[in-house]
Amino acid sequence: MKKYLITTADEATWKFNEKVVFLGEWCRLYNRKHIWKEMDYVIVKPYSLNQSKKDTDFLTIRKLEKKLFPEFYKLLNENFDTTHSERFWQIILGNWFRKVLELILNRVNSIKECFNNYNIYGTTVYKNYDHSLLTHDFASFENACEDDIWNNILYAKILSFLSISDIKIEYIEKYQNKKKDIKIITSEKNQYSNNLILNFLIGTYVKIAKQFVKKNDAFIINSYLPTKQEIKLELSLKQFPLLWKLQKNNLNKTETLYKPNNHLRKELKNKLIDVTDGEFENVVCELLFLLLPTRYLEGFKEFKQFALQQPWPQKPKFIFTSNNFESDDAFKFWTACKVEEGISYYVGQHGNNYTTLRNFSPKIEEITADKFLTWGFKKNPKHVPAFIFKTVGRKKKYDPKGNLVLIEVHRPYRYYTWDVVAEYNSYFEDQKEFVKILNKDPRKNLVVRFHKAYKKFRWDDELRWKDFDPAVKVDTGEVDIRDLISRSRLVVHSYDSTGILETLNLNIPTLAFWQNGLDHLENSVKPLYQKLVDAEIVHLSSKSVSDKVNTVWSDVDTWWNQNDVQEARKQFCECFARQSQNPIVEMKKILIS
Repeated sequence: MKKYLITTADEATWKFNEKVVFLGEWCRLYNRKHIWKEMDYVIVKPYSLNQSKKDTDFLTIRKLEKKLFPEFYKLLNENFDTTHSERFWQIILGNWFRKVLELILNRVNSIKECFNNYNIYGTTVYKNYDHSLLTHDFASFENACEDDIWNNILYAKILSFLSISDIKIEYIEKYQNKKKDIKIITSEKNQYSNNLILNFLIGTYVKIAKQFVKKNDAFIINSYLPTKQEIKLELSLKQFPLLWKLQKNNLNKTETLYKPNNHLRKELKNKLIDVTDGEFENVVCELLFLLLPTRYLEGFKEFKQFALQQPWPQKPKFIFTSNNFESDDAFKFWTACKVEEGISYYVGQHGNNYTTLRNFSPKIEEITADKFLTWGFKKNPKHVPAFIFKTVGRKKKYDPKGNLVLIEVHRPYRYYTWDVVAEYNSYFEDQKEFVKILNKDPRKNLVVRFHKAYKKFRWDDELRWKDFDPAVKVDTGEVDIRDLISRSRLVVHSYDSTGILETLNLNIPTLAFWQNGLDHLENSVKPLYQKLVDAEIVHLSSKSVSDKVNTVWSDVDTWWNQNDVQEARKQFCECFARQSQNPIVEMKKILIS
């Protein structure tokens, strides 16, 4: 039976009176179920949800990255008449390059899965112009991964590259996307705070502090240390605390939207495609320069100069961040230049997945840094075991008679190799199952805490929870999570998160549960996680963790302070969430040695 393909949630591309195939769950927005429920549809089987397939795809991407990135940056050097090192380009483009490879693999294989299993006769796509897939910078590329029109055009491009025949393409025009009107997806402007008084005070401090910048000051930004501790660290280095992280960051939000040079992009693509082998590699090479944000090509020279003109130390002792290495382009351009001048570049651990999550490390920031400061572990020569930065100076604070907090993750960006939307749908079903099994008293005291970024992803979290149980209290991320935890007797993490490391480190009663057992972990760390399972801190099903909540609810502290529970917690933290008795002294020693 022939069917019509729908690739996104944009209903302008749908056929409502025909048999259709939705390419994935992302097509069916929850708040539009009254529309799609009436349609005659099927959904393509989710791509690559089993761990073995994820492992295979991981190896495919790393192998292709190793092959293509040197060719890619050599073309850029040739174009700009520069001789920048591979490390320079990895600092600026490494994270984007890896993500775009993963995204293309997902989109290509999702299309193949569909055509292998269904007789598709047609689809509707937006007219594609040379600039249709362009974004401005790294952040806007991330946003584009969630954009219906951008994805619709990308799928159409892939269809043409795969030479799938016997399919009728119906083209429609995007409003304001005419050939002479260059429309590039941009990221939203940053605001550090809506508090006018706070902004004024920060602005005043910054103006004063900048007068004390010395050319050889260490440049420390977003270290993940609490602000008070970061001040102590800078003072220990005998420099005025600049607190760059508190400044309003408009450095990446320049108004310049660089006009695409389509001839140049095609020329570079044609040179790159000479080194490809096989269908998937050919598709990647066809797309790389169509997807490369304009800041990194047309705007490269101008933005590089802009970054170097920032009021940062000219010859810093070292550069240290735990956050700005991915989407902060001003920082990346500046740092790449400084590294080529011989300045040391140190990166601190960002979150919990380094060395624990399967197929995660080494990340680009681990590869490009001179030292990578971990929260306790050491797996390669660049790793320097330190301590968990985020909890320094914080005290154990919770209420033995307080609430039950269920901490949620947002639906992931769609740039992974597998179908994150289908996986998240399964995750949400687990959350509902957890709540269903709770006894009356813990359920009455339950607060479901959303990730503060949840609104980006059109999952309709509030509506879904309301439809499930209107009595469930939700926190949309507006309250400081530390305040929420301080009013709770038990914290339940619904995924393998940084939050687990924080609450275990602070010795706050903690439970956790997630899908697929321990399959997502590197084999080397499974024994430590298994100790948390044996101590009934980590659970491998929603029923198991709900039963545990019901059992300990009336007296959480007695369970939490049992010897086996505390011993498992301490052993785990020693490796992944270590405490330091003298954190600033220890940090200073690591950074200046």
